[in-house]
Amino acid sequence: MKHEMTCPRCGNLEAISQDECNDWDEINCAECGEFITTCDLQLSLASRHYQMHTLSRSLDLLIAMSNDEIVAGSNQQRFEVAA
Repeated sequence: MKHEMTCPRCGNLEAISQDECNDWDEINCAECGEFITTCDLQLSLASRHYQMHTLSRSLDLLIAMSNDEIVAGSNQQRFEVAA
């Protein structure tokens, strides 16, 4: 079975696994044979649930960064007024 993922060693964009992909089967680079992941992990990363979880975490991080900038900006204004 072919998969579209990048090999961390050679940069090849094609990976292969056995035709019957069991949870514990390896996905390896088609070019150099480097182990990339297992079928189980790949399926969980590609699921909708994981994508929604990642999107939610990204939104939480964006809000936290925005709040940090607002707090930093208000502290900076206080220092300018006091000087």
